[in-house]
Amino acid sequence: MKSAPVLFGVDVLDLRRVAGAVRRNGAVYTRHVVAADEHDLSTGDDISIAATVAVKESLVKAVGGRPSGFSWHDFVHRDGEPPAAVARLLTDAVPGIATAIGVELTESRTYAVRGASRAAVLHRSGAGDPGETSVVGAARWGRRHEVIVALAILVTISAKESS
Repeated sequence: MKSAPVLFGVDVLDLRRVAGAVRRNGAVYTRHVVAADEHDLSTGDDISIAATVAVKESLVKAVGGRPSGFSWHDFVHRDGEPPAAVARLLTDAVPGIATAIGVELTESRTYAVRGASRAAVLHRSGAGDPGETSVVGAARWGRRHEVIVALAILVTISAKESS
């Protein structure tokens, strides 16, 4: 059985940049980044919105960039844990990143990937039938002073593997 490729992305974000965007654009900016059917990472304050941006930027990097038709709403976090293999990969990657950047990545979320980003991952990974393949994302992030760091991975999972 051929294993699916694992796509990684890392983002380092200055919290002040997002706080400035929120001050200038308020709810418009938040709606641009956070989908209507998505729970915010926390309370909707500058820190939680900045964490959302950092995580989604790391997911964009794992995709390989912003494909044609991209939307921030391509990534929607979901309750629950990622599949065990995905969680294990992320857990294994965290210590090296955390040591290199000096930020503990203590928070985590699982993501559904849809739209143009899903199509780009399926194309990039050479996945089988797109109708029977899901793209699962998982991310860890943390904050130190004004810096938020996020690490994300994306994998494809066939309907057979998820059952």
